[in-house]
This record gives sequence, C-alpha cells and structure tokens, in this order.
Amino acid sequence: MASRIGREIEISPVELASQIAKKVEINLASGTPDPNVMPLNEIKEAYQEVIEEYGSKVLFYPGAGGQEELVKEIEDNYLPLLNLPKNGKVVVTSGAQHAMELLAKYFLEDDTIAVENPTFIETFTPLKLRSNVVLPIGVDSKGINVEELEALLKVVKIKLLYVIPNCHNPAGVTLCKERRKRLAELAEQYDFYILEDDPYKPIAGETPKPIKYFDKSGRVIYISSFSKIIAPGLRIGFILANEEIAEKVSLLEQMDFSTSTINQYVILKLLRKGLVKDRMKYLYSHYNKKMKILTDSLDDEGFTDFNKPSCGFFLLLDLKKDSWKVFREAVNHGLSFVPAKPFFLRGGDTMARLSVSVSSEEKIKKGVKILKTAWNMV
Repeated sequence: MASRIGREIEISPVELASQIAKKVEINLASGTPDPNVMPLNEIKEAYQEVIEEYGSKVLFYPGAGGQEELVKEIEDNYLPLLNLPKNGKVVVTSGAQHAMELLAKYFLEDDTIAVENPTFIETFTPLKLRSNVVLPIGVDSKGINVEELEALLKVVKIKLLYVIPNCHNPAGVTLCKERRKRLAELAEQYDFYILEDDPYKPIAGETPKPIKYFDKSGRVIYISSFSKIIAPGLRIGFILANEEIAEKVSLLEQMDFSTSTINQYVILKLLRKGLVKDRMKYLYSHYNKKMKILTDSLDDEGFTDFNKPSCGFFLLLDLKKDSWKVFREAVNHGLSFVPAKPFFLRGGDTMARLSVSVSSEEKIKKGVKILKTAWNMV
C-alpha cells in the first residue's frame, strides 16, 4: 500500500499540456526557455575546458552543498547581480525544483503553510504533500495580497509562506517593493519562514530588490537557478539561507547525490567568463518582445482580461469559459496551452496560462487566432 504521498501524487497540468504540445503545431504551454537562444556552443566549449583544466576531478562524487569554487563564485560575484547581499550561505542544488524538495523535507511535517493563489503547481507540490493545511492568499497586479495575509496571520499560525516575486508563474505579475519589505517584517513579527522562489530574476530586467534583501533575522530562504539564463537540462540551482538552515539542507542534498559535479564546473566556467551577466539584458529584451506580441494579439482578438506581464514567460488569461473545454477544442486545431485551474487552491476554472517561451512570434500570433476560434466553438 502506498504512503499518503504515493496516493496523492498525480501528473501536473504543465506536464500533461507539454506532452500534448509535442503533437500539435503551436506550443503556448511549455515553460522551457527558448531553444533558439540557448548558448549551445558556449556550453560545449565549457565542458571541454573544465575536463582539460580539472581532469577526472569533474567526474567525482559531488560534495555536500556544492563545489566550493562554485559556491564562492555565486556568493562573491553572482548574488550582487541579483541585488542580494551575502546574507547567509549558498547551497548548490540540482535545480530550483530540487531545492524546494529539500526545503520541504527540512521544514515540514504536517504543518500549516500559506501560498499565493494561484501558485506554481510543480514547485508547490512538495510543500503540499508534506503539509497538513494549505491556506491560499490572493494575487493581484502588484503580487501577493499582503493585507489578506496579515489578516490571516492574526488568527492562524503558519510555518511557511511560499511566494514567487518576479515574473510570477502562472500569474505573470511582479511583486511591488512595498509588499516585499512588508513580507519580511511579517515573517519576523509572526514567526514564520518565507520561501522566495526567484528563478526568473536573471531574465526579469529591472525589478524591486528581493524579499531576502529586507530580511533581518534569517527568515527568508532565497531560491534560484541557472535554468532560465543558461539551460534547464544542466540542473543547477541554489538556495541562500542562514547558516543553520544551509548546513542542514547541505546534508539533505548529500543524501541523494543528484547535483552533477561536471555541470557545477560548467556553470562555474560560464559565470567566470561573464556569459551569465552578458545574457541577462539580452534575454529580458528577447522575451519582453515576444510577450508584447502575445498581449497585442490578445487585444486584437478581444481577449482583455489579464494583467500585463512586465517580464518572464507567462500570462494568465481569464477566458470567461471553462478552460478545459477551450483547451480540448484548441488541441483539435493545433494549439496547446495550460488550463490553469490546478494552479489555484480556490477558483480558476476559466483561467488559461499562455507561455511565449518556445514559440516564434509568428506562431504566437497564429496561436491566439486558434484560441479565439476554439473559444467561439465552446
């Protein structure tokens, strides 16, 4: 007989829609970075260079918490690019998803947590499976509704708050500065921790300082990765946490040995070459241009109920009709997107997540026309 986690785990809507996207012409479902702008040659050269420079060392078992040189490079030279003070210790993980799994193991044992409504289902799932109660907090054009959260905190004790501050997945919004600062204050006042999931910051352009920047007592754990700025298949991410949490998460990370040693050296090489810094402005412009194509196309077809994203891959559209019905009709016409109800703890039946990451500008335009056709047929 399976455990509770074994019974409750199920396929995510993102994975389902992405599988279907492989069979249709237009993919507005996937959150994979644009393959046309992945730095394939630079990655290939970096593999060759680290093998020549370090030899068999790059193929050893990984050390707990990440290779020392990479940890130091992130702490000294990469955190400043993210407007982060060296406020704690970095632990390298096998992507941000792995970091969330480790943090769920560390923090949760049938506890009460709060999350944005909507939230990103795939990173939220490890938290949900180890929690007893999950409380949804609304999201508007300025991010998580801090007043709603504060009202909740006055009557309910929570262990964790999970929040995506930049280029929200799926809502597309960016959390304003005032709310970031207030979240850090509330964490201290009401004795809970914040998981700040920020994989999009490297491609987000100008944003307010991270919640972690305002953290005075080690209650914010910052999570990021190199998936969006370089390539997701390398599976290298990291957390920034206080010394005690970082030490324990390092030991948990060592238990599964999943963070590739050679890929850590490849990321180190690319950081030292300045590739990551050089790509930040370019990728922000690249995706911002595609997002404008999407928003203009939606306006042209009469779809107006969405918050205009300032960065990232995703836009959350209210179709005003059952999104699964529109989805099935759209697939018949060659379009995949993600029906967004599973991202919501309450509501969301009419919501659709559209992504600009992998499709060309022409296919984005065509995809929106197909969406309107499907919408008219439901």
